[in-house]
Amino acid sequence: MNFAQLLFPDFSLILCGYLVCRFTKLNRPVWEQVESLVYYFLFPVLLFQSIVKNPLDLGAASALVGAAVSLALCAIALTYSLPHWPWLGRRIDVRLHAASAQVGFRFNSFILLALADRIAGPQALLMVAVIIGCCVPIFNVGAVWPMARHANKGFGRELLRNPLIIATASGLLANLLGFSLPDWLSPTVNRIGQASLALGLMAAGAGMQFGSMAS
Repeated sequence: MNFAQLLFPDFSLILCGYLVCRFTKLNRPVWEQVESLVYYFLFPVLLFQSIVKNPLDLGAASALVGAAVSLALCAIALTYSLPHWPWLGRRIDVRLHAASAQVGFRFNSFILLALADRIAGPQALLMVAVIIGCCVPIFNVGAVWPMARHANKGFGRELLRNPLIIATASGLLANLLGFSLPDWLSPTVNRIGQASLALGLMAAGAGMQFGSMAS
């Protein structure tokens, strides 16, 4: 298998996003709007569809879910334990750590979905959907909690407004209830998903210019 050829289309989109943001008038303000579109609409639709269209066998998926959740919780615990480590802890500003700690455990779902589909096909996409469905809410809880706490904002309100948590929770519930998208709606949802990955990968490249693009 030639991984270079498989991965080139996705990484070329990241490069395109970087070059467009760096050398054209489609700069930071434009990509901030693209990021909002992907984060609040396109990607939640893709995530919901990825979970719903693949029936979940909870028995077969239990080992995968257990491993993914355990790894997620360990990563979050290790990240937030840093200020309490001997010698290192006193060198860390608590507020700066709370604002940046999420880089220690969050992953780029756009890249993960794109690579899984290209490298291993639908079965890998199903496994990634399970991992995203279980871990994205956990990682977002871990990311939102310290920022909401230090900003004196309602923690529950921040979680309820998070589109990825809403999409994953509703997708898992719909899957368990046996819901499937109507045939007439599937082409539209598929195209939204394709747009989500393309724009998300370009946004990741554009984010290299100013370090924001969350996934």
